[in-house]
Amino acid sequence: MNELDWVKFLKKRFKEIGDDCGIVKKDSWFYLFTNDLFVENVHFRRGRITLKNLGRRAIARAISDIVACGGVPEFVSISMGMSKDFGEKALKKIVEGIYGFCKEYKLKVLGGDTSSAPFFFLDVFCVGKAKRVILRSKAKEEDYIFLSGPLGRLKFSQVPYIRVREVQSLLKKYKINAMIDISDGFFLDLYRLLKESRKGALIYRENLPIRRWGELLRGEDYELIFVVDKSEDIERLKKKYFLVGRIKDEKFGYKIKKKNTIEDIPLEGYLHF
Repeated sequence: MNELDWVKFLKKRFKEIGDDCGIVKKDSWFYLFTNDLFVENVHFRRGRITLKNLGRRAIARAISDIVACGGVPEFVSISMGMSKDFGEKALKKIVEGIYGFCKEYKLKVLGGDTSSAPFFFLDVFCVGKAKRVILRSKAKEEDYIFLSGPLGRLKFSQVPYIRVREVQSLLKKYKINAMIDISDGFFLDLYRLLKESRKGALIYRENLPIRRWGELLRGEDYELIFVVDKSEDIERLKKKYFLVGRIKDEKFGYKIKKKNTIEDIPLEGYLHF
């Protein structure tokens, strides 16, 4: 059983899951909840990322889910599994990174838990809120598929920029029907959105902001795929973001246009298991 099969199994048991966040409506607000694990030798390797960036990156990954649902992240709770070979100085540097990132994005740390563990990991729980929630499941036929930035530029040792302000601006100016962040590769994450929306897609190879094909398959970019309603005037959007395709009927399939040919897209990306 791989990660896609596991999620499919869970969705049969728990009907509420399927987006980047758990969503609860109360009064006029939607409250968004997400959890994200950052595990040694799975998501990072010691010595290839600074300790401060390790802490910063762990929080960035979690708040990206909130932003992908159209929300503003506000609170985090952080649990830490500490292996014996992580000393006091190392742990304090990780906390410094967490503190600096939370200050930059105006996040409040509410608590967490600690435990000894055979390897190091951080488990970040994040809460945000939104006036309008953007789901993966609302893309419509002939909607425009946009990408928020180039892929493959961010090193795994660096901290992604999370587009909180940009998303809020987009929601005020345009009708955004669906959105997802890229954590496991462009092709795989767009497939997840299409699966929830029961749609297909045609991607334009010449419009993709990449230097090599492999940049479409690697994870950890944390750019956004957002779907703009077909009724919108997108000329101004195209000057800032990348128009990379159109939503199609589900029967059309998942395809890419390369010059004068149209090919099926192989389902490739990063799977955690």
